[in-house]
Amino acid sequence: MRIEPITAQYLTESLHVIQAAFATAPHTDGHEADLVKALRQSPTYHADYDVVALNDAGQVIGHAMLSPATVGDKQWPLFVLAPLAVRPDSQGQGVGGALLTYLEIQAGEDARRGLSILGDPAYYSRFGYQPAKNFGITAPTAVPEENFLLKELFPGGLQGVSGQLQYAPEFGL
Repeated sequence: MRIEPITAQYLTESLHVIQAAFATAPHTDGHEADLVKALRQSPTYHADYDVVALNDAGQVIGHAMLSPATVGDKQWPLFVLAPLAVRPDSQGQGVGGALLTYLEIQAGEDARRGLSILGDPAYYSRFGYQPAKNFGITAPTAVPEENFLLKELFPGGLQGVSGQLQYAPEFGL
């Protein structure tokens, strides 16, 4: 498996992976691929934060994307991971964790303070994600508290940061 930034060659296949991954997900709105298409058209889109996992045959087996976000009146800079998707026949093989780790390293080179995820706490806590409430950060819409998670991108990155997370406009929140 290898992970690399998206190229035109993988755009359509990445959307198919997202649709397949979320087809049976317990928490989905069914529009994850549409969100990715919209984010790719955003003026803040950065291809280095739009990545695919490829198997040895060069097929897309996973996709993940970061988009910029801010917190509170001071507009503290963060990233949002949305979505993280792994083809159903490749799940449980470390693909999602590899995508997440890759993006965390990429994001660590940016001036962002942390990474926000709306996801399964049992899964993401393995990678150091904690409830956002531990940092005094709230969601802009009603979401289960246990699913709204954050991780500092560097030690102390979220110290003193508080307020409501503001997603990119493409999220429609």
